[in-house]
Amino acid sequence: MIAVSNTSPLILLDKINCLWILGKLFEKVYIPQSVNKEWLRPGDYVTPECVVVSELSNEALSKAERLYQDLDRGEADAIALFADTHRDILLLDDLKARKYAKSIGLSVAGTVGILITAKRKGMISELKPLLEDLKKHRYYLSENIYNEALILANEI
Repeated sequence: MIAVSNTSPLILLDKINCLWILGKLFEKVYIPQSVNKEWLRPGDYVTPECVVVSELSNEALSKAERLYQDLDRGEADAIALFADTHRDILLLDDLKARKYAKSIGLSVAGTVGILITAKRKGMISELKPLLEDLKKHRYYLSENIYNEALILANEI
């Protein structure tokens, strides 16, 4: 399975020491150059092998530029790259970007969805502590999403 990602899943998974999950779930995770620039990493940081920086084609860039007025650059570029390359899943957390991507028929998952999948595949033993860690890093999770995630992970 091959994904395209925006910045937030990369940052959030890294903050909770779960970036390794991407390499277990996906053969490759493509990111546009704008996401690579947004994803601030210390100088000696080793980017996982599965993450590949990809340039936008002229057609994708044109699509992205139309989205810049409504979405952040990284989100718009990730959506355009995904639409242009027909990968398996688009990784986005921003609600507005997710709604837009779904409205044009793209397959979308967020950080919580990635963690639920990891739990279902036995890569992590518990979801709840990771959700709590996300909240400590100022990731907003509504009570409904929090509870739904725990139900989907068979923890409630």
